[in-house]
Amino acid sequence: MSVLRRGWSALSPLALQTITLANSTALGVNSTTRGAHVLHFSVETNDVRYRSDGTNPALTTGVLLQKDMDYWFLNYNGTSKLIFQRSTGSAKIYIQPYQYTAE
Repeated sequence: MSVLRRGWSALSPLALQTITLANSTALGVNSTTRGAHVLHFSVETNDVRYRSDGTNPALTTGVLLQKDMDYWFLNYNGTSKLIFQRSTGSAKIYIQPYQYTAE
């Protein structure tokens, strides 16, 4: 069986952002990431939660993202309302933002 692969030819990477969540303080994306249209990120160490409505997620509320997984946000609107929180223990998120090449 063959594997279907797709590439992103019209995207240019912006600066990588690392978010370390070690206490109960929720953290959002930085200004470089907010200039992106697509976000590719991985969750490491422990699960995290996020909200994109401007409200801070808590240890037990928000959308759960499992550790050792990678995720894509397509058509990201550059909002600063994307906020992350650890679910248990400490966690690290790596975010690789991409901008459309034509812009």
